[in-house]
Amino acid sequence: MFRVTFLVEDPAERQRLATELRALSMGGDARIVSAFADAKTLEVFLDIAESAVPRTVIDRLAQWLGVTEFEVTGAQAVPTETVASPPTIPRGRLRTAAITQVRVHPDGCTLSVQARHRPYETVERVEVEQTDDAVALTVFVGSADDDARSRYVSLAVAFTWVDTFLDRPVGDRRIIRHDPE
Repeated sequence: MFRVTFLVEDPAERQRLATELRALSMGGDARIVSAFADAKTLEVFLDIAESAVPRTVIDRLAQWLGVTEFEVTGAQAVPTETVASPPTIPRGRLRTAAITQVRVHPDGCTLSVQARHRPYETVERVEVEQTDDAVALTVFVGSADDDARSRYVSLAVAFTWVDTFLDRPVGDRRIIRHDPE
């Protein structure tokens, strides 16, 4: 893992770079794990394949972003204590949610799916059906059985991103969103 720190003092330029990073596809030899911005820098954490030359990958990233001043440091993952997952809440009814965006990560096997739902609902699962021609996605949301808000109309909406993993890269297959009718 590598941390690349770009010196960007102009707030508008930092915003431009952050926007470009969201849509950037690094290719098969590297993936952006996370990125952070503060008052003067933009930090990008990269996972670079062992077969790739890190300096070449980082130079390519800097060139794509149009940034010349940067610093590279190695970063090691720190093991942290995992917290036991909370007990599941009984969900009587699940419903399909509208999928607003789907992003394919550089590895081609990871998809980030954004679902629109009511604020009191949570994303319960993402179903993926794969064929040679397409990848079909369905997002299911629900609320606790005893949540009184589920009986009323809600005009407010919330958006949640969920990552899902494919057994092989998307490649040239179509992505089909199964939204509520």
